[in-house]
Amino acid sequence: AFADLVAMAFACDLSRVAAIQMTMWKCYMNMFQIGGWQSDMHELTHGAGPLESVSDSVKWHVKHLARLTSLLADTQEVDGSTLLDHSALVMTFEGGHGYDPEGSDYGAHSTENMCVLIAGHAGGLKGGVHVAATDKHPVDVVNTAMNAVGVPGNLGEVTGNIPELLG
Repeated sequence: AFADLVAMAFACDLSRVAAIQMTMWKCYMNMFQIGGWQSDMHELTHGAGPLESVSDSVKWHVKHLARLTSLLADTQEVDGSTLLDHSALVMTFEGGHGYDPEGSDYGAHSTENMCVLIAGHAGGLKGGVHVAATDKHPVDVVNTAMNAVGVPGNLGEVTGNIPELLG
C-alpha cells in the first residue's frame, strides 16, 4: 500500500520525496509466515537461524523496493521518460557483518559488509551495477543519491560518495 501511495504522490507531483521505514531497528516481526522460520527477524540476525533465514528477511524487504521501482518504471512522464528516470531510491539495512565498535569483534550491527540498494536514474545514476565499495561507509550511497537529485553536501559526518554509481 505504501508503494502505491508513494508512486501516486510522485505521479501527481504532490511530493517528490518519501521515506518508508518497513521495519524498526529492533524488529521482532515473526518470520514464520514470511520465511517459515520459528523466530523473529531480530533474533535471526543474531544467529537464531541459519544464514538463509537472514537472507529471507532481507528478501522480504527487497521485494517491496522492487514493487515501488516497478511502479515508477511503469509510470510515464509527459516527456516520455518514466518516474524512475527522475528518481533515486535508496534501501539500507540496520547492519552488515564485521567489526562492531559497540559490541563484539564481529556483529550484526556493523557497517562493514553492509548491503545498500539504489534504484532510479536521477542525475545520471547507473542501473544494473554491483559496486563492492571496500572501505566506504553505507551513507556514501545516500550521499551519492542526494547529490544526484540536486541536494548538495553530505548526510552528517560521512563525507564520501560512490562515483561508480554515476554514469
